[in-house]
Amino acid sequence: MSSTIPLVLLPGLDGSDVFFRPLMAALPAWITPRVVTYPRDGDQGYGRLLRHVRTRLADLPAYWVLGSSFGGPLALKLAAAEPSRVQGVVLSTSFVRVPLPGLKYLRALAQPPLVYAVRAARRMPVWFGRQPDDPFRIAKAETWRQVSARELSARVRAVARADARAELAASRHPLLCIAAADDTVVPARNLHDMLALRPDAVTATLPGSHMALFHHGADAARVIGDFIVQAQDRAFSRRSAPAR
Repeated sequence: MSSTIPLVLLPGLDGSDVFFRPLMAALPAWITPRVVTYPRDGDQGYGRLLRHVRTRLADLPAYWVLGSSFGGPLALKLAAAEPSRVQGVVLSTSFVRVPLPGLKYLRALAQPPLVYAVRAARRMPVWFGRQPDDPFRIAKAETWRQVSARELSARVRAVARADARAELAASRHPLLCIAAADDTVVPARNLHDMLALRPDAVTATLPGSHMALFHHGADAARVIGDFIVQAQDRAFSRRSAPAR
């Protein structure tokens, strides 16, 4: 590669760079990652976040984008809004509509006290089942300190309204969909949804849970690097093919 390629990383519900760090450390030198973190207060709907992201990326003439979980619909909306600047899209353990059907009926209940309780319950196995120096336990503790229940509850309500199927169906960007083998947060039907709209998408499955980018950062980096190289090779071949 003669120059580096910007890869914009859009986080999951935490809105931070924390769970991207193993991936960023493993990416090849010719990929330059940039995490766009989300605002810590106010509206957390995809419309407001799209405006926020576009402002943060105004200096990049071209880039690839990865949306992790909650960030997937945002990545698709960004590609639809910036079709000439976005070169390709990676959706990791993500979705194009509400990932669990029952969630849309619980939208009104997604308020800070309930989200705090659920979050605490999900943290307990990490806290008691891992050593204090375990990287995932440390990362979870960092997001616990940084990200409020109010912030998370606003994003959960945005997920309950999520629908990026039109943007995905209309997209002509190279697309990579990364799934996790044992993902219970965004189960397999979400990948099927995406492939029904974009049967040409490249797919890859990482081992483990929804946090596959964190636990298998090196594997994810290799998959993403290969995808970008192959997509660029196909684009070059099309440009170089003689006119008929």
